[in-house]
Amino acid sequence: MDNTDILVHRLARLPVANISDAMQRLNVCDSGIRTMWPGAVLAGRARTVLTRSGDNLWVHHAVATIQPGEVLAVAGGGDVSRALVGELVAGRAKARGCAGIVIDGAVRDVPALQHLDLPVFARAVTPAGPYKFGPGYLDRPIAVGGVVVAPGDYLVGDADGVAVVAADQAADVVAAAERQSAHEELERNRIARSLTEPN
Repeated sequence: MDNTDILVHRLARLPVANISDAMQRLNVCDSGIRTMWPGAVLAGRARTVLTRSGDNLWVHHAVATIQPGEVLAVAGGGDVSRALVGELVAGRAKARGCAGIVIDGAVRDVPALQHLDLPVFARAVTPAGPYKFGPGYLDRPIAVGGVVVAPGDYLVGDADGVAVVAADQAADVVAAAERQSAHEELERNRIARSLTEPN
């Protein structure tokens, strides 16, 4: 397991809230970006896509070349009128080893996405399908939920939302978040003991 894989594994075990705390509460996508099915958790390196609102041509280009363990990060302009990803696109991404999808826009086919067990975080759900004309581009810095995501940054998501961890800060953030998580576990245990002790 290389260093990148180790960091992804460690991030996946941490609550996003602890990761946010470790980054001074910065680099967290706005609360409109949320899980599309209960229990979804993601962690991986970002593969970035910028596309015109309501158009997913460049999402298809990204899925065709996505690497195992990468998270597809799509800047869709926050537009929720048309779904940029549905069952078929997500299925192809999953087959290529995609670790999850984060979209500043809408998706559809939510029950099928859950059945695929592919973590998907987005702004909304709509049955309306996308256009496929472009323009767009891959592998450049984008904005998702008000946060800059550069190619190779780490994306981490759970029921609380999505955090973006800059690649060059990831080791420090992980260490700080692990310390925070350990501290909270001690406090949790202290509270549990106090609740069971007689007055």
